[in-house]
This record gives sequence, structure tokens and C-alpha cells, in this order.
Amino acid sequence: MKFSRLHAALLLAVAARTATAQQAGPLALLLPTAARPAAMGNAWVAGRDEYAVFTNPAQLNATNGFGVTLSTFGGSGRGFAAASAASMGPVTLGWGVHIVDFSAPRTASAYPLAPATMVGGGDADQLSLVALVAGQMTWKRFRIGVAGKYAEDVVATEASSSSLLVLPTRGAAWLADVGVSHALWTGTAGLSLQNVGQPYVMRARQVSVPTQVSLGWTAQKSWGPLDYGFATQVSLRRGGWVAPAVGLETSWSWIEGFRVEARAGARRTETDDEKPVGAGLSFTADRLTLDYGAAFYSHDRMGHRLTVRWR
Repeated sequence: MKFSRLHAALLLAVAARTATAQQAGPLALLLPTAARPAAMGNAWVAGRDEYAVFTNPAQLNATNGFGVTLSTFGGSGRGFAAASAASMGPVTLGWGVHIVDFSAPRTASAYPLAPATMVGGGDADQLSLVALVAGQMTWKRFRIGVAGKYAEDVVATEASSSSLLVLPTRGAAWLADVGVSHALWTGTAGLSLQNVGQPYVMRARQVSVPTQVSLGWTAQKSWGPLDYGFATQVSLRRGGWVAPAVGLETSWSWIEGFRVEARAGARRTETDDEKPVGAGLSFTADRLTLDYGAAFYSHDRMGHRLTVRWR
């Protein structure tokens, strides 16, 4: 008990030291990629499906299917994500891509971009993307995974010669992820080191990447006709920023192959312009699953994600 209290006090002290996350990019690295993680506070380091390729390659699930996510953010932001995984002998291979396209004021000079930038609108197009490939295998009951990724931001910058001329400025980074997971108690524990790489250059200055280590645990239980699950996670980012997250879901199946689910989650956000809560719903019919996840921002603005999964 004394150790637990001390540990909690240390976490609070570290969290209080930095009110917001260290500014880092590209933006796509800071965003949930699918509806289910978004609804559950993005506590997905121990979650397992094809979208785990973005959070912990050790948790790749060989569904031999695919997932596609369409997103909207405010009035002008749009997003697309896709992921898939398949087994090849003892190895599971996966890939993923995530793209967001939105508008921001051409006079905006702040960089790196914050997630709330996507819902603000403006007169200049911006784009952020991440694409990656990953592999996973099991060794002595430990799942071990690695991923290589390419991340990029393309932002609008006014030309020095004329404020009427807006030029695209590009910044990109090559990064790596390493993850491990193992059955623990009645669930699964996951550990992931993400975005390992060097700073990149944007607008003639160096920008840090969001290198972080995340530890989490997920479990699924049953209570009468209901199934429920929960996910927990703590992320520690370079610079000492600590971000806890938790997600809950409950499901009901009235006939084999058909299921409905409700989800909710909370997390520490990158900035105060993001609300810490998320929510979502899901419907499964045989091999088809439709997931919806909602994110909330200041000034009553929202982000919506719809994921279509086929297994």
C-alpha cells in the first residue's frame, strides 16, 4: 500500500511538472487511427486487432481481413486510415496508413500542429500522414513486434515575397516502434516504445518527434448475458510528460454472430483544446463490424470516426 501511494504521488508530481505535452510532430502520430481506440481514450497499447499496428506491433491480430476508417473533424477536416494483418508461418505481418487533410488560416505560424487545429478551419490546406509496416512473432509465450514508419506533415506557409502566395512546406521523419505483450492475470499486458528517431526539419528549424513508452493492460469479462472489457494505459513521453488513459466497453449478443457494443474512455490530451473523454458504438453481423467513435474539442466542435472491419 505504501509503495502504491508513493508511486501515485510520483506520477502526479511528474504530470504536474508539464501542463501540456512537448510540442512534437508530425501531427498524424498524435491521433487515434480508428473508431474503437478513439472511443476508449486511445488506451490501445494492449488492445489487439489490425489497428494495433499503430500502437503496439506485438499485438497484431492475424484476422486475414482489413479495416478502413473514415473521419471528419469540424467543418473542413477529413481523415482516412486503413490497416490489415495476416499470418505467414510463425510470423504475422501487418501494414497501416493514416492520412488527415484539413484547412487552417494561412497566417497561422505555430508549428508543430496541435490536434485541435483540424477542427478550426481556415483558407490554407494542410496534410499529415503516417505509413508503416510491422512484423510480430511469439517467443516463449511473449509476443514481440517491430515496425518501421514514415511520417510527414505538409503545411501552408506564406511566401516572403508576397502574402498572397502560399507555398507548401514539407517535413518528414523515418521512425521505428518496438513492442512486447504477454498474458497477465486474466488479461493481456502490453509495452511499446514508439516513434524512435531523430528530429526533422520544418520551416528551417528542428522539430522533435513524440518518442514515448506506453504500458497498458486489457481484459475481457462476462456478467450474465453481457460481456464487458476495459483497457488501461500510461504513456511517458520524452520531456517527462505523463498521460494516463482508460477505456470501457460492454457488449450484448442476442444470437450467434450478431453483437452490439457501447464504449467510453478518458485520457490526458495533448492540449486543453481537446476534451479528455470519448464515446462510441459498434455493431457486428457475422464477419462485418461497424465501429463509431466520437472525439470532443473546445467550442462544441467534434470529430467523428467510422471504422468498417471485415474478417
